[in-house]
Amino acid sequence: MENNIFCWLTLKEAVNFINENNKIKISEADIYRNALTRKISLSIYFQSFFILRRVKKFKNKPILCTISDNIINRLCVLEKKCFLNGRNFTVKTEGIYINPENMILDTPLLGYEFFLIQNLLANELKIPSPLKKTNYGITVNIKEDVYQIVTKRTWRERLNEQIKKLPRREHKKYLPLKKQSSLDCHNYFPVYDLPPDACFVIKFEEVEKIVSYQSIKEQLQPPLPRISTPLSRMFWLSCKHNEKIGSLISQPYKLLSIFEQWALVEGITDRLSGDTLKTALERGSPKSKLR
Repeated sequence: MENNIFCWLTLKEAVNFINENNKIKISEADIYRNALTRKISLSIYFQSFFILRRVKKFKNKPILCTISDNIINRLCVLEKKCFLNGRNFTVKTEGIYINPENMILDTPLLGYEFFLIQNLLANELKIPSPLKKTNYGITVNIKEDVYQIVTKRTWRERLNEQIKKLPRREHKKYLPLKKQSSLDCHNYFPVYDLPPDACFVIKFEEVEKIVSYQSIKEQLQPPLPRISTPLSRMFWLSCKHNEKIGSLISQPYKLLSIFEQWALVEGITDRLSGDTLKTALERGSPKSKLR
C-alpha cells in the first residue's frame, strides 16, 4: 500500500476531494494548521534518487553536535546562515546511509520542514512570513526512526555549491580553498531544503482524520445567529475596501482563515463559520437580491 500511486493526494487535491465529497468545507490553511499542531501527518514525495541517515535522538529530540573549526568542514557541512553567523552545530546522525525504495515518506516536522509548512500557512493566510529558524536540515520518518536527508558529493563539488550560496561579496574570500588537492574524495552532506522535484503530499488516512476532526468540531459547536441584510451590507463593504483582503472577497474560505488568525491575536475564541461568512458576503453584495 505504501508504494501505491493512489494512496496519497497533493494538498490541493485533498482540499477539492474533501469539499466535493463531504458536508464540511476546508482550505489548504486547515491542512497546514492540523499538521503544525500534530493532529495529522504530512508526507514528502521524492521523485528522484535520495539518501538518508538515521538521526540520533534523546527524549525524542534530535541531538546536536559541534563540528570542527576547519574552514572547509564548516563551509561544506553547515547551512549558509549558520556558517555566516558562527553557529557550529549540526544534527548528529549514525548508522549506514540508505536509499529507500519508498518514494513517499512521512515527515515528523522536527527539522526545517516545520518552517516550510509555517511559511505555506502564512502565504495561504496572506499574513507575514515567520522568522526563519535555525536550519538543521530536512527530516523524514521510517517506522519509529527519524532520518535526515543527505547528499553524496566530492568535497570540491560541495565547496563550489556552498560558495555560490554565500553573498557575492564573500566569494573571493573562499575561492582559494578550491585549490587544495585533498578535495576529490566523496562524503555525505546534509540537505537544507526540499529537493526541487520533491513536494508535500497527504495520505488518504490523514485526509480521513481531517474530515473526522472538522465534523466533530462542527457538531460540538452551537449554530451561529443569522446576520441581517443591513449588517451583511456593512460587512461586505468593510471587506471590499480593506486593502489586505479585498481581493479575496469571492473566496470566503480563504477569508475565514484570515479572520480566525486575527481573532486569535485579539483573544477572541468565538466560533467562526465559513458557511456563515459566505452567506453574509453573498447577502451583502450589491448584486444580491436578498432582503
